[in-house]
Amino acid sequence: MTVIAIDFGTSNTAIAMLDGDGLPQTIALPEISQDFAGRQQGGDRVWLVPSLVYIAGIGDRRLGRQAKEQALSKRLFQGFKRDLVANFRAPARELDGEYYDAEAIAAIFLAEIWRRLMAMETLQPITHLIFTVPVGAFEAYLTWLRDLGAALQLPQFQVIDESTAAALGYGITRPNALVLVIDFGGGTLDLSLVRTAPIASASLAYQAEVIAKSDAYIGGIDVDRWIAEYFLRQIDDQGRSPSASTWLHLLKIAEEIKIDLSINQEANAVWLDDWDRAHKLQLSQMELAEILEQQQFLEQVREAIDEVLSMGLNRGVSKAAIEQILLVGGSCQLVAVQQLIASYFGKAKVRMDKPFEAVAHGALVLNQAIAIADHLRHSYAIRLWEPYLQQYGFYPIFAKGTQYPCQSQEPLILQAAIAGQAEIWLDIGEVADIAQSEVSYDRQGRMISSQLVKKSDFRSLAPTVQESPQVCIAKLEPLGQLGSDRISINFAIDERRILIATVSDLLTEKVLINQQAIAKLE
Repeated sequence: MTVIAIDFGTSNTAIAMLDGDGLPQTIALPEISQDFAGRQQGGDRVWLVPSLVYIAGIGDRRLGRQAKEQALSKRLFQGFKRDLVANFRAPARELDGEYYDAEAIAAIFLAEIWRRLMAMETLQPITHLIFTVPVGAFEAYLTWLRDLGAALQLPQFQVIDESTAAALGYGITRPNALVLVIDFGGGTLDLSLVRTAPIASASLAYQAEVIAKSDAYIGGIDVDRWIAEYFLRQIDDQGRSPSASTWLHLLKIAEEIKIDLSINQEANAVWLDDWDRAHKLQLSQMELAEILEQQQFLEQVREAIDEVLSMGLNRGVSKAAIEQILLVGGSCQLVAVQQLIASYFGKAKVRMDKPFEAVAHGALVLNQAIAIADHLRHSYAIRLWEPYLQQYGFYPIFAKGTQYPCQSQEPLILQAAIAGQAEIWLDIGEVADIAQSEVSYDRQGRMISSQLVKKSDFRSLAPTVQESPQVCIAKLEPLGQLGSDRISINFAIDERRILIATVSDLLTEKVLINQQAIAKLE
């Protein structure tokens, strides 16, 4: 029997299993895995699958290292994992008469990985598959992942939190250990304040309690783009934009320079533009840090850290009580990011020796002997129509960070939105704070940044094929009228993260719904 964990990342994907001694071991898939010698791992070999797909033709799909070796063109797909959780996605590309969007490409990528795992005789039989997901994953992504698992007829299938898994992957299982996991990859920044605690159970050794969580929609692919744009401004090519393939090549060079700057003070490369002119591109660590500051990149990191520390303090956990800071993901290799984190917590507390494998390895440890006392990743709210204001408003029911199972503190009281209303429906969704900044340039080409602006982003919970995203929770007899309170709703979340409602008619004093499941929050 074999248990497999897959840490599906924006830039790279790690796959791990438990060896004969019950220890996590990274799996190298022939032809598609690439050997990464991590600087922080003393040059140890780390086998990852680059999260790339290349559509060579109908039925000819290459991924990982195979895709990386192909010519840069619109047939190469990258960053698609991040697009799965984006508010606005890039349009589907047409290739050979077929259309490919982020979901289709991600499905191709994961299905091919699964096919190759099933073809490895040494792994058979695979009895359990674990996927890790970001702290801030919206319901739509989780639903897509579960549906993919059903379509691939996966064995026992589990989805767990990346940051919690990372703590366990770093070997933090001592009772009452308090650590902050900073998981900073190609697409997202996820932070989790985690404490381990002993529990009374014959089969479970420890409980990993997630005290606070925070996230931001930024990552390494943003840095690559900013570096490439910086080089284009240096070249000052009279407003001419490079072709798509040449731009992709520049992005690749920008990524290589970014990685080089995690080790060296300066990095350089040569880029050939569309007019066969060679440009020497050069960047220093100091210049990269300035780019990151101008783009509000480091400010978003600061805000995410401040948010998780504030949430922890509200639960009685001070910054000084945090024992270790565990860095995970390629973007944690940025010197400016490491310096920022060290300035917050002190260099002695920061660990960065397992940035690429900790999540996949920790997922296996979690499956073995550790239970999770978890908190909600997002706030949840009801979107209501305000008849007198003629606009929608949000009514929060559970705040981000609430530990479940739990119950709402006060009932939600609703009136009819229109005269003669026969039914009341609820639009239930997730609410997350999205940080945005606007960057402009003066006549000398210098960047001018506005301050970060935060707004609430409401996303209705993803419907199934048969269901509407709205839920009918009350049929009104007699019909509802404007201006008077009509129904009372008490909400609860059970241990499976199912949202449960009890609905009472205030006019007839009847219970219309008694502890009925109305939505799944995971």
